[in-house]
Amino acid sequence: MDQCLQGGEPARSNFDWAGPLTEVVLAGNIALKMERQLYEKGLKLHYDGPNMKVTNLPEANKSIRDEYREGWSL
Repeated sequence: MDQCLQGGEPARSNFDWAGPLTEVVLAGNIALKMERQLYEKGLKLHYDGPNMKVTNLPEANKSIRDEYREGWSL
């Protein structure tokens, strides 16, 4: 582990591919959660990765980020 931090061979669980892969899986979870609305409206889920939002089903965006009560944050 220390070798990859010191400029050696990169770690096998590299964030270069693990981050985007996780984002795809989570977008799939949102599609499953919104399946009924998508089916009833005849839509496919359109996800804008750089802006982290669904562009064609606004109610799906509630599943992307939590809204915290006033005075609370991460």
